[in-house]
Amino acid sequence: MNSLSNLPAVLVLEDGRIFRGRSYGAVGTTLGEAVFTTGMTGYQETLTDPSYAHQIIVQTFPHIGNTGVNSEDPESTRMWAAGYVVRDAARRPSNWRSERTLDEDLVEYGIVGIQGVDTRALTRHLRDAGAMKSGIFSGDDAAKSDAERWNWSRRSRRWPGATSPPRSRLTPPTSSSRPTTATPASPSAPSPPSTWA
Repeated sequence: MNSLSNLPAVLVLEDGRIFRGRSYGAVGTTLGEAVFTTGMTGYQETLTDPSYAHQIIVQTFPHIGNTGVNSEDPESTRMWAAGYVVRDAARRPSNWRSERTLDEDLVEYGIVGIQGVDTRALTRHLRDAGAMKSGIFSGDDAAKSDAERWNWSRRSRRWPGATSPPRSRLTPPTSSSRPTTATPASPSAPSPPSTWA
């Protein structure tokens, strides 16, 4: 299925830097702390990793979504990111394990994203300036003026992690509601070499 949007979208950083692109995933507005990941694979695991709760994830690797998503690879029961930034979103997945598109999952979990952004330039900026408050605006909110979007991103303190120390507790909502016991796949599995830490 090819459901990629042509709606305009804008990413605004608290230092005033603006990146324009097209909507990806859910349409609307999201605020969060912009962080980057340089992984070439594992986007599904990244989005479902609770350590990324309330953060806008920038994927440095340019082509994202080409293997789709499946029900075997998530790190938890849902996506935790506040938003998602990619350069080139795959129009359709091409992998025998794919069950649906990444775009479909982003919409299902209400993750507002943006595609068509120079994520390598953005990563360099975040690496030099540090993680910062940011907002993604798409749909009707993308029509706001740059000044309105910037003020909203910069002044917002309503989202967890916006200040240091964080004003909200992230552990309870991102923790499992029931105990889980991990057991080895095979009791005769080989031990790691003694050189492993």
